[in-house]
Amino acid sequence: MTRRPPRYSAWLILGAAVVLAACGPGADDADSTATGAPSSPVAAPTLSVRDDLVHAQVVPWRSWRAVDDMTLEFTVTAGPADCYGAQPKVIESDTAVKVRVRIGRLPEAADRACAAIALESVVPVRLTKPLGARRVEPLT
Repeated sequence: MTRRPPRYSAWLILGAAVVLAACGPGADDADSTATGAPSSPVAAPTLSVRDDLVHAQVVPWRSWRAVDDMTLEFTVTAGPADCYGAQPKVIESDTAVKVRVRIGRLPEAADRACAAIALESVVPVRLTKPLGARRVEPLT
C-alpha cells in the first residue's frame, strides 16, 4: 500500500513555486524604478504552538534567535498562521538544546481552503532552564 502525503505539502510546494516565479526576472525588470525600503520591517508571523495539529510533518528550521534566557524563536517555512500551527519537540542537556519542529493544519482549519503560499514564520520555544552557553542543534 502506497502512503499518500498530506495535501498541504503539495500546496506549500505549489505556493513556493508561484512565489519564486513571481520574484524571477521578467520583461518589466529592464525599465523598473528603484523604490525605498518600507519604513518598518514586516515581522514574520508567529505560529501557535499546539498538540492537536492535523497531518503534522517535520520541517527543517533555518535559523533561531534567543528572545531571552528562557525563550527561543525558530524560523521555518509554513503556510499562513490562521491555518497552520507548530509542534516543537525539545530535548535539553547540560551542553545542548536540540529542537525538532512539526508543522500541521490547525483542527479548526482542517476542512477549509487556505492560501497556497509558503511564508517565513516563527515558532516560539520555552526552555526549562536558561540557555546559557549551550549549543542549539536540530533534533534528528
